[in-house]
Amino acid sequence: MADKKLLSPLVIYLLGINSIIGSGIFLLAGKIYRNVGNWSLLAILLAGFSLFTIAFSYANMSKFYPENGGAFIYARRVFGRFMCFIIGIVTWLLGTVTLATEVSALLTALKMIFPTLPTTIVGVSLLLSLGFLSYFGSSLIANLDNITAILKLLIVIVFVVTSIWLAKVTNFISQQPLTNITHHFTLKGFLVAYGTVFFFFTGFSFLPVNAEKMNNPTKNLPKMISLVMLSCISVYLIIQSITIGVLGATLPNTIVPAATIFAKIVGHIGIPLFVSSICISILGVIVATTFNTPTWAVILTTVGAICLFLTGDYLFLSELTVFMSFVQYLATGCANVKKRYYLIGLSTIGFSIILLTSFSLTVLLLGVSCIVVLALIYLSVKVDDAHLAKVKATKQALKVASKHTN
Repeated sequence: MADKKLLSPLVIYLLGINSIIGSGIFLLAGKIYRNVGNWSLLAILLAGFSLFTIAFSYANMSKFYPENGGAFIYARRVFGRFMCFIIGIVTWLLGTVTLATEVSALLTALKMIFPTLPTTIVGVSLLLSLGFLSYFGSSLIANLDNITAILKLLIVIVFVVTSIWLAKVTNFISQQPLTNITHHFTLKGFLVAYGTVFFFFTGFSFLPVNAEKMNNPTKNLPKMISLVMLSCISVYLIIQSITIGVLGATLPNTIVPAATIFAKIVGHIGIPLFVSSICISILGVIVATTFNTPTWAVILTTVGAICLFLTGDYLFLSELTVFMSFVQYLATGCANVKKRYYLIGLSTIGFSIILLTSFSLTVLLLGVSCIVVLALIYLSVKVDDAHLAKVKATKQALKVASKHTN
């Protein structure tokens, strides 16, 4: 009976798609184009390859430790309690920041239809509603995850099939320069675009968190991670190519490029219709993130997500999400090296260090400060295994003494 509750390979694949494909490619296509123009396709390809390598390092570790927790478990098993504490809190923060980011993205998309939308009230209400659903209706969240994943795939297919015919080769060959747009390759612009694309994929790290819920995770998890990553890289390259081919140099001027393109096909109704579809896509990531939240942490996660939502905008939150992911990537790469998988481990560490160069100073300072604070908290209230054993022995002795006294 318990086996029926385990996630099949298809459900794992849908969970992966739902965790990854969200707001990024729909709302940030113009941003990466603004940084490097047509080179944004190369940024997607290289970032995708980097993340495929990083995902493989997760898959490799999952063979040794097929337990819930992902990077948290790898850190605990390989490095011990200190790294376990740091990565555990960072993993929770990643889910919390992702939740706040996607809600912010959802409202950014909706403002294209409703310019006067009270985003603060709606955002907080949505986060509270999701927290309520997650706490009292985990089975409903699981069903929503599958439904939104299937709808998301249909949205992508419909967009590609209907709009690919509008793409013009001339938009790839000659570009009309606009203010604040760099059409030529620059290392700084490329690194920023490269780092932004990482946000498109951050959700993959939530898959190993649910390892114990999967049917034969040692076999299925590595296969599904690889298949999900290849699928998402292909989808992102196709969508970015279409947006460049159709909109050309006007791409950075649109809030939701895909919606603008869809309006060219079906008229004015295209924008609200496609924005609604994108909202479903974003909702899928929100649901997938909630799916990964333990019941006991729902309240804390909801409160944290509301605070982040109220203090940061979408672009800032998306970059902060990537930083939290970076910490996990680096730890998992080091775990592979410790297990003597040098090639995959050093590659993951190398790509993580390259990613580090793409962050803004604000995010770097905030992210590093969080890590330092966590380290200080651990050192000030450190409870190691020896101490726990001593406490347990003391309690046992008191219990025995109490029996003798009675």
